[in-house]
Amino acid sequence: MNEKITRHIKINDWIFEVKMVKAIRVENYGEPYSAVANINLNGNNAYIDGMMQKNLLQISTKDIAAIEQYCDKMSIDDITFDTQAPKLHSSPLFSLPTG
Repeated sequence: MNEKITRHIKINDWIFEVKMVKAIRVENYGEPYSAVANINLNGNNAYIDGMMQKNLLQISTKDIAAIEQYCDKMSIDDITFDTQAPKLHSSPLFSLPTG
């Protein structure tokens, strides 16, 4: 399934464009979530400026894969993670600060 998502719609003389997304990890919408990611979209680029988990454990490769899958559906070619965020590691990809 390689369905793409449209990032803009036109209503009258206005174009509404998705530029920022808040992603939450949760089984069902409306329930308390266990992780959050802020994704800014600019053209074919995505900038992840924050990823946090409730339990302060490392962000898993499964979580990163979900973000990559979303970005693919949004026709994103390049994903950049905030350099001020925890540094990337081989596996798991993130290590959150503990203090």
